[in-house]
Amino acid sequence: MSEQSQYQELALDEPVWERFFSVYPLVLVGTCESDGGYDLAPKHLAMPMSWDNHFGFVCTPRHGTYRNLQHHPEFTVSYPRPDQLLEVSLAASPRCTDGHKMALEALELVPARVVNGVLVAGAYVHLECRLEQRLDNLGENSLLIGKVVSAQVDIRALREFDRDDNEVIAQAPLLGYLHPFRFSIIDSSQGFPLPEGFKR
Repeated sequence: MSEQSQYQELALDEPVWERFFSVYPLVLVGTCESDGGYDLAPKHLAMPMSWDNHFGFVCTPRHGTYRNLQHHPEFTVSYPRPDQLLEVSLAASPRCTDGHKMALEALELVPARVVNGVLVAGAYVHLECRLEQRLDNLGENSLLIGKVVSAQVDIRALREFDRDDNEVIAQAPLLGYLHPFRFSIIDSSQGFPLPEGFKR
C-alpha cells in the first residue's frame, strides 16, 4: 500500500499553476505581422482541440501573436526537437526598441506551403492553420483555435503500423515542457493500460 498522501490547500487569489509541475508540449506559433514580416512565439498551453484537425493555443491580447491574428487569421505551429531548445528559448526574447526581435535570426526557417507564414526547419511536426474561433476573457487570456489546412511530420517521428511506437520515440525524442520553467526529453514510453472494450 502506498504512503498516505497529505495535501496543501492552495490560495486562489493567484494562479495555482506555478505551485506544482505539469507536463505540456512546447511549440512555436508563427504569425504574419502587419509589415509583412513574421513572428514566432513559444507556447505551452497548446494542443489539438478536437478529434478532428483543430489546433488551439492560449495567448494574451497584449502579445503580438494575438494582434497579428486579428489582421492575418492564419498561423503555423512547429514542434521543435529537444536539440532545438536553445533556439526555442531565444524566440521568447523581448523585442528591441524598434520592434525587431533579433533572436529570431538564430532560427532556420522554411516557408509554409498553404498559409502565409514560416515554420522552424528541422522541427518534427509542421502544422499550418486558419483561425476559426477565438474565446476571449479567460482572465487576461484568450483561446485561439484554427483548422489545420496542412500537416507534415518528419519520417523519423512518423507512426506506422509495422513500426513499434517505442522505437519511434527512441529515434525521434520529444521535448516536454514542465511548467514552470523546466523541460524534459522524452525518449521512451510504455503502452497505456486501456480497459477492455474502451472506445474513444
